[in-house]
Amino acid sequence: MQNLKLVVVGDGAVGKSCLLISYTTGSFPGNYVPTVFDNYSNSVMVAGKPYNLGLFDTAGQEDYDRLRPLSYPGADIFLVCFSVENRDALENVADKWIPEIVHHMPNTPILLVATKIDLRGSSQRSCVSFDEGFKFAQKHNLEYTETSALHGTNVKDCFEKAVYMSVCSGTKKHKKKGGLFSFGGKKFVPRPPEMPPAGKAPWIEIQTSTIANNLGKALEQPSYSDVTFIVEGKSILAHKVVLCSASNFFCRVFGLKPPDQDTGSSSKVWNFTWEDINEGKIAGLAGILDVVTPDGSSCDKPTTQVTISEDISYKTFRHVLEFLYTGLPNITEEASMEDIVALRKASSTLRLPQLDDIAKNLQNEEEFLNPSIGTFLNDQTGQRTKWLFLNRQALSDIKFKIEETTIHAHKIMLTSRCEFMAGMFSGVFTESSKDEIRIEDVSPECFLALLEYLYTDHAPIEEGDAVGIMVAADRYGQERLKNLCELYITKGVDVAVANSIAEAHVDVIGLLHTAQMYNTTQLAAWCLHFISSNFMAFKQRAEFKMLDGENLKYISENRWPPVSYLEAMEKYNAKYGQKDDKCKVQ
Repeated sequence: MQNLKLVVVGDGAVGKSCLLISYTTGSFPGNYVPTVFDNYSNSVMVAGKPYNLGLFDTAGQEDYDRLRPLSYPGADIFLVCFSVENRDALENVADKWIPEIVHHMPNTPILLVATKIDLRGSSQRSCVSFDEGFKFAQKHNLEYTETSALHGTNVKDCFEKAVYMSVCSGTKKHKKKGGLFSFGGKKFVPRPPEMPPAGKAPWIEIQTSTIANNLGKALEQPSYSDVTFIVEGKSILAHKVVLCSASNFFCRVFGLKPPDQDTGSSSKVWNFTWEDINEGKIAGLAGILDVVTPDGSSCDKPTTQVTISEDISYKTFRHVLEFLYTGLPNITEEASMEDIVALRKASSTLRLPQLDDIAKNLQNEEEFLNPSIGTFLNDQTGQRTKWLFLNRQALSDIKFKIEETTIHAHKIMLTSRCEFMAGMFSGVFTESSKDEIRIEDVSPECFLALLEYLYTDHAPIEEGDAVGIMVAADRYGQERLKNLCELYITKGVDVAVANSIAEAHVDVIGLLHTAQMYNTTQLAAWCLHFISSNFMAFKQRAEFKMLDGENLKYISENRWPPVSYLEAMEKYNAKYGQKDDKCKVQ
């Protein structure tokens, strides 16, 4: 087996050692260990012939300028590394590293290696682009490649290219009597220029759900309440919409048929009568009545007063309400075992089996299981809210008029979930005193999709106008809904262009302009990347002429393949044509 010596040089901290470790071990080192001189080994097949690689790592600091060249003799190739986030390191390639190699080892091939390309787009510094690195390499008559040791991008290809260059270079140690080192007497044709990677599309991040936190604040600041609980002589204000959405028990208390009630069984009594409640026949309840004014007339806003039985304490019932509003009771570490036992008893009385599971987990010191229960309940409650109240007159206290469509809604759901709505109903604007509000510049379908999101944390994006819903989400300040639309739209574009980008019906350039107009920054970044990465296809489309300003500048600078690569390929094809006698790394 023939030995090859590869020497890696470059400024300090540009990632030389990480590149070697990533190549030889397949993993990225967890800790940084400054290198003085180190050796690694690996093997590779070139044109069916095995080679043993001696990989020599060197220190780039000036302190080692006199020692470093001692590792150069016998080198078959040099890998000169620079980090894309360190422009000084690239300048030093020309100012220091090439002169040093040429002085000590003239005629030895050099491969210029860009490292840390994963930092492009995330580093606060101005990173060296592929075009800049490629043109720099051309200027100095070097081969060029790019890598990321962290992600393993192009690492193996980098060293295979180095081996190829070493074997095919024709340096003295590989010459035979007949001429250049060759196989079967044929002269090797250089590899064609390396096509740079197009890069991965920007990741669409989805904001964490806030529905539990939003409704929890509604309990602490109970505007638009329509029920008052009396517990141990103290009052707690609450909202029938939330209570009925979270509990069949309270559906029956307030006369609403539960969503999962068997409609085919008419013999079943699905609600409690107030007579039974006031006579103490319903466990957990001691009384119920509608609040009236001193003269006996109904209040402007109907309110129901419910008295909780004496066996449930104020503290325990607060935890019950926290559970109904957020999916989890707010129980601190200081809570006693007696508190938890009381909560389990109340959960049984009020027919809340999931609350009993949560309390049981607390008893067994398995509270780590509870967040998943809370998440499940939030989703389940949202679906019940949709079934019971979305665009339904039951308990509705506000109407919206869009075109000729009337949509019923509930202020507590709107104001707790949407700051825009909270401001609109705060008393500052005229809408706060109206029973019906006219909405412009949005379709009934998109507005109803927005309401469904506010009620349930989900929206019918797949069945509706995803772009229209995204625009409505921006108008009403719903960032997470915008994120969901961004993600769905990008997946939709991928499907639409599966057969042909140039002939696809989807207008990605128009989508880019819409995204920028309505502050959907992730979608805009994705569109820019998609257009840049498919530059030649988009150039054939009629809407390409709509690109201008910063958009056109970005797309031109980041087009793929880059102009420098296309020019290099033209020169290569002109010189070598379609020859097949190439040296291949296998």
